[in-house]
Amino acid sequence: MTGQNRSQSKMLWVAAGTGAAVLGAAILFQCFRALPGTAAEEPGARAGAKDGSSGKVALGNTGAPAAASSATQKNNFAARVTLNGKVLTISDDEVAQECVKRLGKEVLDNMINRATIQLACQARGTEVTPAEVDKEIVRIAAEFKIPTEQYLQMLQAERNIAPQQYRRDVIWPMLALRKLAGAEITATDEEIQKAFQREYGPRVKVRMILCDNLRRAQAAWQKVKEDPENFEKYVQEFSIDQASKSLDGSVPPIPRHSGSTNIENAAFKLKPGEISAVVQLDDAASRYVILKCEGRTQPVVTTLDPEVQAELEDQIKRQKTQEQVAIIFDSLKKETRVDNYYTGESTGGTKPNNVARPDGNKQPIRQTGAQGTTTNKVVKPASASSREELDNVQPAARSTQKRAPASSK
Repeated sequence: MTGQNRSQSKMLWVAAGTGAAVLGAAILFQCFRALPGTAAEEPGARAGAKDGSSGKVALGNTGAPAAASSATQKNNFAARVTLNGKVLTISDDEVAQECVKRLGKEVLDNMINRATIQLACQARGTEVTPAEVDKEIVRIAAEFKIPTEQYLQMLQAERNIAPQQYRRDVIWPMLALRKLAGAEITATDEEIQKAFQREYGPRVKVRMILCDNLRRAQAAWQKVKEDPENFEKYVQEFSIDQASKSLDGSVPPIPRHSGSTNIENAAFKLKPGEISAVVQLDDAASRYVILKCEGRTQPVVTTLDPEVQAELEDQIKRQKTQEQVAIIFDSLKKETRVDNYYTGESTGGTKPNNVARPDGNKQPIRQTGAQGTTTNKVVKPASASSREELDNVQPAARSTQKRAPASSK
């Protein structure tokens, strides 16, 4: 392999994970701040405001807007709308309240996750320094093969993530959870060999019919066994997978050790033109597939040389780190008592009894279990980079692409 090909073999990773879990908070509260050209509120500016006046038009006897100083308007209004001589003002408070109505629960959940990480760090004496944060950003930018400042500018331009926000809400939680996960990660020879087969070994090219019940799958199988040349026709008739259906059942070639043992075993037994039996998906009790083999890919990389081995070892370590961090984060959520007054729910710890708010008020609050405040969609909180899946905050353009592991015969 040439040096250029080897450099192109590396997919660029970026910090996501925890960023996906806590980034929403920063984005929402940016909405609360004044935009360019609008002044932010000064302390005490609303102290004299009466309840119910927020965002309403104040008209005098003449029908014109009530007099207000320019300073008051500047400090209290998010927008001023004028039509036919009449004015409606929209206050900062009204904008904030609308944001909370629409996004409050999700944003609060994300903020709770970040607070959970912070408390765990304090309890265990774990610290992530600004120098460590900066170093991680430099490392990620280097994987894109671009200067750090350019990488941060890309995040700002393409994902609307400011550099300080990225440091605080993405990189810091990610590094903190890595440290909390603790143990040194290694990759075994067996794991490296399996990764090599998965990434660079032969793959089976197939078309697929996916069914949602066994009876439907058996009916499809009977027809394709009798008429295998018209497999594409039966894809349209029986398959429930719209993505592959639009391609007449074509799916990405199937490698070894990709996580679906039943599918892999069935695919690798087939010769070109052969039809598989009905195969149940490993992780879905009511999903069945029928495969038609269309040949195999020809491996381009056939030798596990030192550079490829280092690449795969790095991939394995990152995956293991991701798994460990998910475990530690889930454990932290179970250990951490969260009384969510916004939703009236409590998670973790012991069952509450009219939990008092910090302002002294009490309200009914129900225990919802010890699984934390969020659903699975926000976990995977700690790998700086999942090359294939965690692409939430990376710039759209990449400077290199992963080397194609195989070519078709």
